[in-house]
Amino acid sequence: MVSRAGPGGGASDRPIPPLDEPTGWRGVAARECGEPLVALTDYAPDRIAVDARYHAAGYPGALPDCYARVGVARRLAAAAALLPAGWRLVVFDAWRPQTVQRHLFDRYLADLRREQPEASDAALRALAARYVAPPSADAAHPSPHATGGVVDLSLLDASGALVPMGTAFDAFEARAYTRYFEERREADEPLTLAEEGCLRNRRILFHALRRVGFTNYPAEWWHYEYGGSRYGPLCGLEDWQAAGERQG
Repeated sequence: MVSRAGPGGGASDRPIPPLDEPTGWRGVAARECGEPLVALTDYAPDRIAVDARYHAAGYPGALPDCYARVGVARRLAAAAALLPAGWRLVVFDAWRPQTVQRHLFDRYLADLRREQPEASDAALRALAARYVAPPSADAAHPSPHATGGVVDLSLLDASGALVPMGTAFDAFEARAYTRYFEERREADEPLTLAEEGCLRNRRILFHALRRVGFTNYPAEWWHYEYGGSRYGPLCGLEDWQAAGERQG
């Protein structure tokens, strides 16, 4: 029998609960909170590492560092303190310039058009938006990554190596769903030793971030956010713009 104990103590033993994607959140107007963006490379290097994937890939407009609102950075550092000894968070992307958002959306949309040439443009755009938000110039309804409250991230172990999560970052597939391995276990499907490790690692990441107030996008194990339009509906708050004050 495979042992379910491992790094992370109780966090690795606690299942990730069912995650619901709220409806109507895109219609919620954003409100400026006044927090500055901070560079995560310098914020808490003993707890947070940066691996700016889009800059490394040469995407137009991508920056060599990752930036987040200072309140978000503070919570990331607090979440990292809950990880196993020596482990750190590693951020792949956070605040995202419009040029990067447009490049990502247009590139993914083009891929879908090649894969599904018979599909309508509206259907393909809806499918693309499941993984990449359409770019928006509307300050009241920005794409989530334009708020400074969204981070794409994973875990580094004590040796500085990425821990396995079951898919690569930005893998738009069923295995990337945060609860993919949870649902397989619930269905009594056997997991390999490697998959058991991925299950534990996703739990460690989820519970550390959730404990300090982040929420997860269910289709992407790496995507977490704090204080955005999706935040309140996920947490059941009536006034989600005040979530920072209530959960600070």
